[in-house]
Amino acid sequence: MLEALIQIVGRMFVAAVALETVAVMAEQWGAARSPDEEAPKHNALALLALVLTILTPGLLLAHAYVSTHARDQTLVAVAVGLPVAAVLVGALLGAILGAAVKSAAPLMLKLALPLDVAAFALTIYATLATIQVLIQAAQNGGVVS
Repeated sequence: MLEALIQIVGRMFVAAVALETVAVMAEQWGAARSPDEEAPKHNALALLALVLTILTPGLLLAHAYVSTHARDQTLVAVAVGLPVAAVLVGALLGAILGAAVKSAAPLMLKLALPLDVAAFALTIYATLATIQVLIQAAQNGGVVS
């Protein structure tokens, strides 16, 4: 089943999901554990990180569904579950590692944005066909073919 899924969604999709897991883990590892640890950031880089954190899993979910919607429901569930699991596992591991190894938090905080950008770029590459389908659907009144 895994081979069939990789053949449908593509190897780059799986790589993008893995990189998204690492990016989310770095974000959570470097996150402040209490309000006293770090002042909130209100700048363009924080906004970019927020947008990339929302768009990357969204594109992965869209690609998973569009690629598998006409297939077996098991493949749809696994494909759509991969990006969800990537975010959840990355956040959980990052929170655990961040609590255990607090000294690495500043480094992870610095690595989070480059990893987010890399995960987003790989996601764009992996989901380009889906992005084109969604653009066509927007032009056709929401009809996905």
